[in-house]
Amino acid sequence: MSSDVEVLRVNGELQRVRINEWLDGLGDSHEPLEDDENVNIGVEDESSQQLITKLLRVYRQLTADKGDCPPAASLSTEHHIDTGDAAPIMLKRRRQAQSESTVVEENVRKMLAAGVIEEGDSAWGFPVVLVRKKDGEVRFCVDYRALNKVSKKDVYPLPWIDETLEALGGALLFSTLDLKAGYWQIRVAEKV
Repeated sequence: MSSDVEVLRVNGELQRVRINEWLDGLGDSHEPLEDDENVNIGVEDESSQQLITKLLRVYRQLTADKGDCPPAASLSTEHHIDTGDAAPIMLKRRRQAQSESTVVEENVRKMLAAGVIEEGDSAWGFPVVLVRKKDGEVRFCVDYRALNKVSKKDVYPLPWIDETLEALGGALLFSTLDLKAGYWQIRVAEKV
């Protein structure tokens, strides 16, 4: 979202008129979202619901269905995996049923097309694992346990949960976001 976004409040109430005018200046807020009827904003009062729906419509490209894979990340940050002087690890592919091989091939094809992965010739390699979820869907995973054993821990202090909850005190609106495959949003740095 734009860095010009500012929360407008007077005595805890949203200034709907100013926000509506601001949104009108940003772009088209009348064209419905792809899945407009299934948007669950969770706000009781109608005017707040209309305002949030308008905001989502202005920024519809952020909520548009991108298929099974997110687009390649354009963040300027990269994740570095420090393995020190550990020898490269190349684990063998695990045997799979034909149905599992089809699932793996389809997932790899989609990720290649979306730019999430690329072909490589690294000395490092780890097997794919298919994990069945409770709903019967299959989750595509890679077994990086051997890599984790030789990686130096990237320690960063996490915030205290109670402090985070305190900071939310007095807030009127809350939102949640499901980052499907969110860990794909940060590139892994190439090690040369």
